[in-house]
Amino acid sequence: MNATRIGTDRGPYLHASTTHTYDENGGIDLIAVEHALNGQPVTLTQAEQIYTARLLHDRGYGPTAIGRHIHADHSTVTAWRENGWKPVSVHPKSRKKADR
Repeated sequence: MNATRIGTDRGPYLHASTTHTYDENGGIDLIAVEHALNGQPVTLTQAEQIYTARLLHDRGYGPTAIGRHIHADHSTVTAWRENGWKPVSVHPKSRKKADR
């Protein structure tokens, strides 16, 4: 019989902050970010997506895995990284079409 105990397939629980729940300067809900870090379903603002993407990148996650956590495609994550973790004005896939 093969069985998996609930919670045994997960890595350590990731925290966005151990002391704050909201970043006033960036308008970021750190509880929502924490849910996204741990693969829980949550709706994030773009600022929260970028913040979460940066935290996951710093923990060694690749663009595809980051995209799964924040519900964005890997090209968007890559564009944010290449832009210094700031929003890009045009979606990366649209930019490629315009450059042709």
